[in-house]
Parts: sequence; structure tokens; C-alpha cells
Amino acid sequence: MLLKSMVTRHAGRSLAAALGAVSLFSACATTSAQAPVLTMPHTAPETASTGSAIGKAAPVADARASRWPSRIRFIEDDYAAARAEAKASKRPLFVDSWATWCHACLSMRAFVLPDVGLRAVNDAVVWLSIETEQEKNRGFVETFPAEGLPTFLIIDPDDEQILGRWLGSGSANEMRGFVQAGVLAYQAKRGGPAESLAAKQQRAGDLAAIKRDYAAAASAFRRAAELTVASDGARAGRLDLLAGALAHGGTQGAIDCIKLGLEELDAMPGNSVGADFAATIASCAQPLKDGKDAKELIARATARLKAWTDDPSIPFSVDDRSDVQSSLSALQHDAGDDAAAQATQRRRAQLLEEAARMAPDAETAATFDAHRTDCYLALGEPAKAEALLASREKELPQDYNPPARLARVLLEEMKLPAALGAVDRALALMTKGQRRVGILALKARILAADGKPRDAVLREELEVLRGLPTTQRRPESEAALEKELASLRSGAVR
Repeated sequence: MLLKSMVTRHAGRSLAAALGAVSLFSACATTSAQAPVLTMPHTAPETASTGSAIGKAAPVADARASRWPSRIRFIEDDYAAARAEAKASKRPLFVDSWATWCHACLSMRAFVLPDVGLRAVNDAVVWLSIETEQEKNRGFVETFPAEGLPTFLIIDPDDEQILGRWLGSGSANEMRGFVQAGVLAYQAKRGGPAESLAAKQQRAGDLAAIKRDYAAAASAFRRAAELTVASDGARAGRLDLLAGALAHGGTQGAIDCIKLGLEELDAMPGNSVGADFAATIASCAQPLKDGKDAKELIARATARLKAWTDDPSIPFSVDDRSDVQSSLSALQHDAGDDAAAQATQRRRAQLLEEAARMAPDAETAATFDAHRTDCYLALGEPAKAEALLASREKELPQDYNPPARLARVLLEEMKLPAALGAVDRALALMTKGQRRVGILALKARILAADGKPRDAVLREELEVLRGLPTTQRRPESEAALEKELASLRSGAVR
């Protein structure tokens, strides 16, 4: 069992960003799931309830418990109530931090958390769901920051110490193991069997990564891997965490990441952890891709990703296999093999379309919309994306994601009045959370393309940025917006 760290997620997205690929508001963490390909949920999840105030009523529980084979009962958006229940029952707290725009979050809620494989641990923890865009959850987000979504935490309710952290998707088996490891850590603090030194080092790395001390995180993850024997499956995950931490280390981090990749890639397993490692180290190598070692590593990573992508026996989830194909396509494009890149995207589109056809309802099918949109744009088929998203907006009129994605596609097609209408429909449905910043930036781009003033939109974007929880604020983004507004005022930019 391994604990996934924020710093590695997600490899497919980070690699695509490094290679200049298109991003359509699907920037959430993914990869690590190992659910069977095209496995559909036993039942579709319901919309989350809102939490009640502690002291006024019992915490609102997720009604899915009566229908999910796992029998998990989530308390929705009420950390205080969930913590109180965990303290009273002497159990650790499991937290699912998610957002409605995060396709990996939705995939976990639709296909993994309901799985009967989690029934064995449904009473081992208190289950809490935190929608990170909600203002009422600001305190939790400030205390437990996430650099990617979904983020799953195991928290000691007595002292609020993080006992385990998993970033990205995971299979039911992996989630069960994650919960069991968190319970063991909770019991170890109370006189139970001691944690292994490797597990302690991994937890130290996770805590350092939360503080964005990536040098300390890399040191701890490296030590955790060194303390883990080669036959232990946890070693691959710890090396993946190490690669992700090194990716934050500038030029020296890239050099160290390349060295790690050359040493360890061939031994990585053919599963989503191995694929994540391959994509992460390839991303690390991009800034130094003209160097001999970087070239060798990128070529080897590309070959491994292709072999894994072509192997139907590898138990990737749909979301994860799509991510691997995205990483592979980006590498193929960067190498100048556009024909191979397009062929990979074709296979990806077919995979996603089949999964959407098998979905029991529009909400579940929409889980795949972000990746399908990326695919269609990469294939030069924006009309397919437009038709998909226009239809989805009619099916899910209260979901801002379809019009937001549609606005991006319409901008690509230079259908500017329609794009402006779509982005305004999306904004009307949104809170002032993190995702609104990206949608406002999209609106500013649409207005600029149409030759219209965008000052007001940029000012709102800056206002939203400044109002985010401190752990979500990015000073460099605020500075860039201030500079752009100053240029607009001076007439230097039109």
C-alpha cells in the first residue's frame, strides 16, 4: 500500500503543461487508480447535501450510504461535527477534499468510493466530504491545504495531526489499504504496534510537501524509498513521491529527477504508479531535453508509456488510462511524430466515448467530458466538443462545467459572441472559489479576441484571487494581473 503525495499529481497534466498542451479546466489530480477498465458503478451518486451547524442538528449525512455497496456514510461539509463524532467514537477521520470541476474527484465518487471492496473499512473511520469551493469550508482549506484534487486525508481528531495523505485517484483496494494504514498510525500513537521507519519517513515527506518545503519532502521520500525493500510494492510509490518532489526543485531538481528516472524506470511496475512515475520524470526532463541524459530518459519513458498503453491487461481505470494516453501523445508530439500523437488521441477518444456510453446517467457520463473535450481539440475536431458540451448543458442545467468548457471550445472556433454567452452562463452558476479565477481569465481572453474592454473582468479576477483562502492564493498571479491592469490603464496593452 502506498500513500500518494500532492507533489506528484498529476503526471499526465503536468507533462502536458510542460509540452504546451491545451488545458480545459480539468486541472485536478489523477492517476493512481487501478479499478477495472470501463467498470461502471453499482449505483449513481447523488448530489452532495449541505452540512448543518453543529449544536443545531445532527450533521447531514450522505444519503448514498443506503445505496452504495460500500455502505460508506459521508458527513457533508461539516468538519467540526465530523471531528466531534470521530473523537467520541475513538476513530480517525477520513476526509475527501474535492471540487465539482475536478473530473478525478467525480470519478472517485462515481466509481470507487461506492465499491463493495471498501465495506470492510466503512466503520473504521468517520467519513467527511469537503467541497473546497464552498465558503463555509474556508477554515478547513486554510488548515489543510491541497495543491491538487482530490486529496484524501486521514486525520487524528484529538490533535488534528495528518496521519496519511493520498492525492489523486485510487482503486478500491488502494483506498482500503490507505484507510487501514491510517488506522494503524492512529493506534500506534495510542500504544499499538509501531509504524515502520519507512512509513514515518513517508509521512514526514507528506507533511513537508503540505508546507511546500519540497527539499525536505524529497529528502524524506528518498529515505523512505531507501528503507523499503525492492519486493515491497510501496517502494514504487515512494519513488513516485520522490520524483514529484524533485520536480519542484528547479534545475538541480530536474537533474536529480533525471538521474532517478534513469536508475529506476526499468524496474517500475506496469500499473498506474509506474505510468505516473514515467510521466513525472519525463516532465522533469523537458527543461533539459537537449542534454544526453534527458534525451535518453524521455525516449525510454515514451517507450514504457506506449507499451503500457497498448497492454489491455493493465488494470487502469478509464480516467487513468486516458491520462497515460494524454502523456504519451504529448511526448510523441514533442518528438515530432504527429501521426503517432494523433493515433494515440484517437484511441483515447474511443475509450472515453465507450465509457460515456456505458454510464447509467448524464451526471456519470459527464465525468469524462473534460478529457473528451481535450481529445477532440487535439484531434482538430472542435465541432464534436461543441456538440457534446451543448447537449450536456441541457442535461445538467445547474452544472457550470458544460458552459465553461463550451466557452473555451467556442473561443477556439472564434465564435466569440456565443463564447461570451457561454462563459457568462457558467459564471452565473459559480461561487467565488478557485475555479472562478480560471473562468474569469477565459472571459478576459474572449473579450480580448473580440476587441472589447476587459478591465472590469480582470479587476474581478484579482478581487477573487485576493479573497481566496491564503493557502490557495498565488502572489505571482496577483502581481501579473496588477501589471496587466496597469498596462491597460496606460494604454500600453489593448
